[in-house]
Amino acid sequence: MGPPGTAALLLPPLILALAGATRGTFTVGAWPRVAVVPFGGSVAINCSRSACPGGNATLGLDTPLPVALGAGGRRWQSFRLLNVSQWSPGAATCYGRCGDTQVNASAGILVYRLPERVVLEPVPAVAVGESRNLTCHVLEVAPVGNLTVTLRRGAETLRTASFGAVNGSASVAVTHVLSAGPGDHGQDVTCHAELSLRPHGPLFARAAVPVRLSVFALPEPPQLQAPSHLELGTTSTATCQLTGAFPAGDVRFTLILAGQSLNFTTTVAGDTLTSVTTLSPSTVGPQELTCTAAVATATRTTQRQLHVYRFPAPILELSPASAPAGSEVLVRCHVGAAEPPALWLQLRDADSGVLAEGPHSRLELPLVARREDDGRRFGCQASLAVDDTMVTKDVDAQLTVLYMPELAASDCPGNRTWLRGTREALSCHATGNPVPTVVCGRDGVTVSTTVPELVTRSRAGTYLCNATNSLGTQTQLVTVRVEYEPTLTERGCPAHRIWVEGERRELACRADGDPPPSTRCARDGGTAGRSGTHRAVHRADAGRYVCRATNKHGTAVRSVVVTVEYEPSMAEPGCPAQRLWVEGMPAELVCAATGNPRPRVACAKLGDGHPPAAMSANVTRAHAGTYQCQATNSHGSALRNITVAVEYSPATVTLRVLPSATVSRGTSFSVECRAEGLPPPTYGWVLPPAPNLRFGAGNRSVAVAGAAAANRGLYTCTASNRHGWRAGSVLVRVDESRLVLAASLGSVGAVTAVGLAAAGGYYLKSTACKKGEYNVRDAEGSSEAACLHRQRRGRTEVYGIQLTQP
Repeated sequence: MGPPGTAALLLPPLILALAGATRGTFTVGAWPRVAVVPFGGSVAINCSRSACPGGNATLGLDTPLPVALGAGGRRWQSFRLLNVSQWSPGAATCYGRCGDTQVNASAGILVYRLPERVVLEPVPAVAVGESRNLTCHVLEVAPVGNLTVTLRRGAETLRTASFGAVNGSASVAVTHVLSAGPGDHGQDVTCHAELSLRPHGPLFARAAVPVRLSVFALPEPPQLQAPSHLELGTTSTATCQLTGAFPAGDVRFTLILAGQSLNFTTTVAGDTLTSVTTLSPSTVGPQELTCTAAVATATRTTQRQLHVYRFPAPILELSPASAPAGSEVLVRCHVGAAEPPALWLQLRDADSGVLAEGPHSRLELPLVARREDDGRRFGCQASLAVDDTMVTKDVDAQLTVLYMPELAASDCPGNRTWLRGTREALSCHATGNPVPTVVCGRDGVTVSTTVPELVTRSRAGTYLCNATNSLGTQTQLVTVRVEYEPTLTERGCPAHRIWVEGERRELACRADGDPPPSTRCARDGGTAGRSGTHRAVHRADAGRYVCRATNKHGTAVRSVVVTVEYEPSMAEPGCPAQRLWVEGMPAELVCAATGNPRPRVACAKLGDGHPPAAMSANVTRAHAGTYQCQATNSHGSALRNITVAVEYSPATVTLRVLPSATVSRGTSFSVECRAEGLPPPTYGWVLPPAPNLRFGAGNRSVAVAGAAAANRGLYTCTASNRHGWRAGSVLVRVDESRLVLAASLGSVGAVTAVGLAAAGGYYLKSTACKKGEYNVRDAEGSSEAACLHRQRRGRTEVYGIQLTQP
């Protein structure tokens, strides 16, 4: 017996006891529950027991297999099953006795065999769309029920197969039908076999050698393009094209001509392959050209018949090739031996058609050379019948006829018209053979007949042209006229004109040009013009005019400015006859006059001859009056009288009390107000309020009937017009008081004043008056006679007087 396995030695007796059978308090255990062993191999089974109360215990293993005793202990024993060569040996039973009690525990035995081989059957090349069996063989494996076989294409699983239980080992096969597509080409097919003994044993895996798929397509035969006829000694190209073959890189071409393989080059564009070869046959006759395309196991072939022939080029001879006019020329056409010999020869004229023909190898035609035959072309055409096709070859020759020069009117016109500024050559072409030389000149100076030169007016005139070759000379006179576009210059069309109103003038411009141009002038921006008409000049004729001179070669444009001069005039809009000035403003008498040249205007006051500026810088009342203005230029003068009125604000305001400023109670008095101003001023009053007041005409006076204490006080008159206002005041006393008050604007102003009322009154401040009131003293200034109180009326402050009692 060998030693027990490592796993058995590591199991404590308690765990072994738990794996066994129990009867009462005595137990027996078997481990492992299922022993996994390869066919023909050995495996250990450990038996264990619990304590036996009587101490009389035994432990053993019951199995039909050979057993060797292994290691053991006080309560366990290892048994090794040797050379397990039965596929279903049944269970091994551990038994234990304790006195008269026997307890058993069984362990299953799983016998397996790993696959000898896993084999994938080869897969032959398969056409796109066809099917192939993918078969995998797993040889001699057990137990088959634990086997799983997987077929994969690349990473894709095609089929997974499992199997039923089989007694002993067996070989199995797994098949999958594959429908081939282009994407399968180059893919690896693999087969994996897994033998799983879990949970009692390991997982074994085996794989077959992969098989690579070869997929191809060759749906159509190749297209062969080649000439049907080819001349011996020449080369041509044949093309073999294949579309839809797969894989393109695996396609093999073969090109054969008359049993000989040809060299070729192949290009790929998408799914189209093109092979190109050069055909250069060495023998005459029909030959077969084949193109074969092959991929994998498929082959496609295309044939084409090629006819090779021999055909020498025809020869055309002119004898002589250069002949004087009137001499005889022999035209000969012939060709060498051809194969096949079916030859037809034809002598042709480029203008007259067929001159001679027949199934001959030589044709001849005599003719007399004429001048019009110079440059005449003859053709020789040879035709050869090859199979059912006619092959032709042509050759031509030109006849040269010698004759004297000729200058035709179409080639050397006797009259030329050129345009100045262009480039022209005095071209003269002469016919003749040999080709004549043409020389043209004027006054012994030769000019070029080929190189264009700038056309100027000096090139106009008559030239002599001579055409010369070895047979003679011909002469032609050529007259050149030079035309040119119009021009307008200062000499013929001055840019500035000065006219005087009333004179008779026309706007004329002379232009230079050939043909002679027509000239018209019109106002710039309009259509009316003065050209060609004498009429009286008006100042409205002044302005800018555009003159245009036109002939068939173009138009010249020139701008003409017309200035019209005329005598001065002064009218109301520029020199009003009535002027209104305001005193204090700058004194300036402006009078605008029309006239050309611009008039000089001078104004002076009638009676003293002084202009306004000489009197004063600013307007005073002395400026009022009548002035005379005179406008003068080189064509005359104009006079105009102007009346100037001067307005001013109210001047000194004068107040007068009638009969006097001191009145007795009960008597009547009036206060009159006078002031200068233009326009005449209007008057307003500020005075003591009383019921016995009456204002005079124009508000120039105020009358008081039956004076009373209410009528005493300060009477203020204000004169105003649109240029300003001025005020004056007078103080009226009623004599019932011991105080006599009298003041005017002038007299109050002489008193030392503290302040001035807005209405023009004056006052003195006194502590005897109430807050907000002001004191007026008597004429001597010794006593306080009245207190003024201030009121506001609109924008004006008015001061009233409250008289104090003695």
